[in-house]
Amino acid sequence: MTFEFQRVDPLEVRDEVVDFFFKHRRWPGETRGDYEAIWNWRHRALSEGPPLAYIARLQSTGEIVGHVGVYRREFRIGDARISACVPGNLFVHPGWKQNIIGVRLVMFFRSLIQNGEFDLFLGFGNEAANAMLARLGFAQLGSMHTYADVRNAGAVLRRRHRALAAVGPLVNLGFAARRRFSSGRREAVSTLDVRRLGAAEFLELDRSHWSAPTRLVAWESNEFIAERYLNEPGVERTLYGLFAREKGTLEGFVVTEPTARVKVWDCQTNPASIDSQSAIAAVAGKIRNAETLLVPTLPQSALAGEFTRAGFLDREAVDDVEANTFVSALFLPDNPHAHVLKDPTQWNIWMGSRHY
Repeated sequence: MTFEFQRVDPLEVRDEVVDFFFKHRRWPGETRGDYEAIWNWRHRALSEGPPLAYIARLQSTGEIVGHVGVYRREFRIGDARISACVPGNLFVHPGWKQNIIGVRLVMFFRSLIQNGEFDLFLGFGNEAANAMLARLGFAQLGSMHTYADVRNAGAVLRRRHRALAAVGPLVNLGFAARRRFSSGRREAVSTLDVRRLGAAEFLELDRSHWSAPTRLVAWESNEFIAERYLNEPGVERTLYGLFAREKGTLEGFVVTEPTARVKVWDCQTNPASIDSQSAIAAVAGKIRNAETLLVPTLPQSALAGEFTRAGFLDREAVDDVEANTFVSALFLPDNPHAHVLKDPTQWNIWMGSRHY
């Protein structure tokens, strides 16, 4: 059997790709209309610039039997801007998984780096995709860990057994003491106000006064952030801004899931004003029903160490998607930013950096 591989504009193959994924029920939708909405949002919201796609077709029929999308992201450290590509929607027809299709799709990532189109490949794949990347020499960073802080143990314990709720206050005292006496804990800056923001309001805010980041952080536009987190079909997330009380300037933002289990999707701050731990703590203090605070990130990063020193518990992810999402990277050794790219301790990577 012969296959053809093509780099294409996703818009040109939209209907074919939607049909391909709907046929195999690869996305969390019930109808083809749901799949169209997912495709539209992903290609509108997940790329800072035109996304790419690479497809495999049966030469005899033209049928799509393999697909991968590539989203453009921008990162920054100091004054250096680093272009990254994040792949998504890698899928091979079940009847052809033992063929070379998957490897050829993954090799497309390597060509993007070798040709200098991007500085960094940053992948978030399942175990099978990650195994292919590992065989091709992509750096393996493992899966994210979740750093947890318990705010209301009574509610958590009650769901396991009603009688356990009685020890909730004692557990709360233990975690409060842990937070208070942890060496990395900083008090949230008292001169900042926390306010929940809608997409339209966030679009009007200015971040040009922020100091240059000392670590590798996402540096996306306000439009990207609003679309990425607040406009996904069938999903609700909450965006909080931290504002200087006197000047009214935005000094940070935190994106969470709006549940009692407050999972952090993204956090970016002006490093001259507030650090990530203090920003997240300040936001958690404004969520009345918060039971646990969950912060997934790379376990080998300095950011992870700061959370453990601030009293958070380090645990492997229990969410099935997170636990089975492995992080990989690729860059050229002569890249001018290689000294940063080869050191993941200096990467502030949040859940929102992923492809969905």
